[in-house]
Amino acid sequence: MRTVGGVDELEVSGKCASLRTLLARQLPTPQHNQFRTGLNSLDAILPHGGLRCGAIHELLFDSKNSSPKSLAMLLARAAQAATGGVIVWSDPKRELYSIALLSAGIDLRRLILLRPRNAAEEISALTECLRCKGVSATVTSLNRLTDIQARRLQLAAENGGGVGICLRPMLRGSGSNYAAATRWLVRPALENENSQNWNAELLHGHGGRVGSSVLLEVDRETGNVRASAPVAHRPVAPTPIRATA
Repeated sequence: MRTVGGVDELEVSGKCASLRTLLARQLPTPQHNQFRTGLNSLDAILPHGGLRCGAIHELLFDSKNSSPKSLAMLLARAAQAATGGVIVWSDPKRELYSIALLSAGIDLRRLILLRPRNAAEEISALTECLRCKGVSATVTSLNRLTDIQARRLQLAAENGGGVGICLRPMLRGSGSNYAAATRWLVRPALENENSQNWNAELLHGHGGRVGSSVLLEVDRETGNVRASAPVAHRPVAPTPIRATA
């Protein structure tokens, strides 16, 4: 394991021995049933007003677009604030930037980056992290999951009490196997030079307002996120024509 820019980077071995040793140093965190994001418009459509701990939550996106990492950062930070553990982020392609993480309010001293060498190694590492009670949130990007793998991750999250956040591109056959408490469809909305906007629709979540969506606005400079209800497109009322003499 090495530390770069205040972030612990862990090259995961096949048996995850180094990962188990590292996670064993983390103190157990209090058990929480759920956590809130702090964004009222988003929390209002969540099942019972919050996201469940000890569960997997999936963010689906069009494979032609970039993944909604800003939303994943928001959820991970909210879970960490509720439980006090560390955040583990699987980043085999080294796509994360420390500046973006800092802007999102994530403490790099409480972040561990995983560098798995292949898909099988990543699943094993994710299972270890989800099972650890000292991990608040485990974030990953997975294209495909078998039924067994999805169930394995779900059980690990239930045992650990933390949150699994999975970014998944919408590929043919990629979304049929899942064991997530909530599933979201995240699509880019109209952007401007100051902000990046996403439309997040709740596709699945017992007790939530399924089919409802929120508009998330991410400030490009500060990383702050605001949520609001999407503006409905209403037809313009015709101007009445007055008769003239």
